[in-house]
Amino acid sequence: MTLSGYSQKEADFTEDLRYFYTTMQGNYVGELSDSTRITLHLTPIWEQMGGSYLYLEATNDENQSVIEQKILEIVPVSDITFKVYVHGIRHAEAFVGKWGNPNFFDGYNTSILKGKRRFVFFKTKDYEYQTNWNNRKSLKCFPARDRIHFKFSREDERFYIKRIPTKSTHIIGYTLIKTD
Repeated sequence: MTLSGYSQKEADFTEDLRYFYTTMQGNYVGELSDSTRITLHLTPIWEQMGGSYLYLEATNDENQSVIEQKILEIVPVSDITFKVYVHGIRHAEAFVGKWGNPNFFDGYNTSILKGKRRFVFFKTKDYEYQTNWNNRKSLKCFPARDRIHFKFSREDERFYIKRIPTKSTHIIGYTLIKTD
């Protein structure tokens, strides 16, 4: 991973950024609360641009329909904190299934990004990163205004999502297991 686009302050966090960036990468399988089995792909793209970007594609395993497509931009803030900007994609249908060919994205630049939502991840221990519960931003696959908590753990190769629906204290949990 090239980090030439970062300032000296950000370069100081290169090792933690690399761990965070690689912890998120991979293919995950899991089940949503309605028993929908999904596969989540997080693929590194645009590495030659000097940043840390991942293409996210989530599909319904039963009918192979795409549930979510986003591009994640990871920016270091401190030695234990990272901002993850979640961008929509213009003409997203052109990118369906391209998680298996990250070089496909080299023919595009950041002009395909639209909008962004920000999540802040904290390093809680080696190879483990999570958001706080204050996030009130949602992704398309979750109802708007629900509180979402994400946790990536490289140690047990899992991606955890906890969701609290609006006006509720009931926690709905999802676990996605890394398959590669």
